[in-house]
Amino acid sequence: MQALRTLIFALLGVTAITAAEPLRADAIEDFYRGRNMEIVVGTGPGGGYDLNARLVSRHFGRFVPGAPKVIVTNTMGAGGIIAANLLFNVSARDGSVIGTFSNALLTAPLLAGGSIKFEPRKFNWLGSVSREDGVCITSKASDVATWTDLLAKEVVIGTTAPGTTTFMYPTMLRNLFGAKFRVVSGYPDGSSIVLAFERGESQALCQTFSSLNSQHPDWIPEGKVNAIVALGLEANPRLPGVPAITALARSNDEKAMLKVILAPTAAGRPFLSPPAVPPARLAALRQAFDSMVADAGFKADAAKLRIEVEPMAGKEIHGLLDDIYEAPKGLIDSVKAMVKPQ
Repeated sequence: MQALRTLIFALLGVTAITAAEPLRADAIEDFYRGRNMEIVVGTGPGGGYDLNARLVSRHFGRFVPGAPKVIVTNTMGAGGIIAANLLFNVSARDGSVIGTFSNALLTAPLLAGGSIKFEPRKFNWLGSVSREDGVCITSKASDVATWTDLLAKEVVIGTTAPGTTTFMYPTMLRNLFGAKFRVVSGYPDGSSIVLAFERGESQALCQTFSSLNSQHPDWIPEGKVNAIVALGLEANPRLPGVPAITALARSNDEKAMLKVILAPTAAGRPFLSPPAVPPARLAALRQAFDSMVADAGFKADAAKLRIEVEPMAGKEIHGLLDDIYEAPKGLIDSVKAMVKPQ
């Protein structure tokens, strides 16, 4: 009798476990069905991050259980720091809000300080659509047409706030290699920097290659600007003949510093959710992101926008952050000196 009773309880347990699985899936679907999901973008409308977010907004909901409608809101200021602070400290932690901002903010608490009130390793990273190597260009009206020229002649370059790529890249090139950039910071976002460049207020621009390629695809191929240096961990095959900054490093120490500064480029334009999202919903969001970037319809839409799909999974971004934040303190101190405003 005891054996029979044990068998019955065991069978009931199996039945309960089997029944619980669809209930959990249904609970996620019920949560998102009929709901608006929000993507908070740390830049203004029209820039590369905004373009990327709107691409994702058109497809992401198809892969989330319950098929929520996805809307985009722009939270500008401080090069994305305001948006990052909002997502970390204020936004709902129930899986209804995700965000994207400059990949430079992955290392900002280490290198920039200031008004940063977030911890990158505590965000829940969902993934990235593509890599985001950078490039520095100068106008044809300037006297700087090559890297050698930049080491000898000064040009004005517009940037956003310290800690962002538009600020960090020229500052690093000036402090580490002696590039003659006169940095003018304070522009609200990348679109404003490009507009200043077009108006002749500045003669140089350091930005992600994908932003320039999607918004001004004729500039570099048709020689309307001078491509001075490529910024990434590897040479950019889309910029033949343009020197890669890693090839210009003169020592192992410089190579190590460049690796810390440029590592976030591999994370592209990352998407994340605030901390403490329920694990089941976070798993659903990550699965949705992975499915989206593999989808043929998504890839076709991205191609129309000249966005190359080279995805990185959320767990890979977490691993990248662990590598950076566990780097030797002496190396981090050297990098901080290289990107420090003067």
